[in-house]
Amino acid sequence: MVKTKQPCEGDIVAQQIHEVIARARNGDMQAFRQLVDMHQQFAYRVAFRLLANHDDARDVVQESFIRVWKNLPRFDDRSKFTTWLYKIVVHLCYDDLRSAYKRYKCDADCRDRSWEQLPIQEESGDADMIEHYRRLSAGLKPRQQVVFILRDLEELELGEIAAILKISIGAVKSNLYYARLNIRQKAKEMDLEL
Repeated sequence: MVKTKQPCEGDIVAQQIHEVIARARNGDMQAFRQLVDMHQQFAYRVAFRLLANHDDARDVVQESFIRVWKNLPRFDDRSKFTTWLYKIVVHLCYDDLRSAYKRYKCDADCRDRSWEQLPIQEESGDADMIEHYRRLSAGLKPRQQVVFILRDLEELELGEIAAILKISIGAVKSNLYYARLNIRQKAKEMDLEL
């Protein structure tokens, strides 16, 4: 007796997403709306973790889905839609972080101390810990901040981060190392245990 492989839940969901994408490519606005509804919270979570501002995160999510709509015909069906969306959201956030970093660039002492003004509560719990890390990462250089958040908060693999940011795995590791080092130093100065 030959056993056939049963599709797992992830395969079924991926197939449904690809069917919705196919309909949206053909101009079905209802299908595109369904695609947005399925992924909007995911995109917002990523954008907010990177930008730490609700309005900026909403703007990035809106711009991300505009780009998805414009580029949907070029989406490679062999890829995961969420990976493609990650790339779009992260690149828009990274651009925003870089421009903010340049705009508000001050002397090294000012930049190194900017995180001290962020109020951090001494509560415990996963949500609080993520918030501590997010706030501590706010003073990092944009690439370090993005790499840290994608690896340690979003739990992406190094290869995925390298692909999203179009950098080598070595560059990801280096940025992650310096991000963690800076965060540990800031936490130590604030007497926080991480």
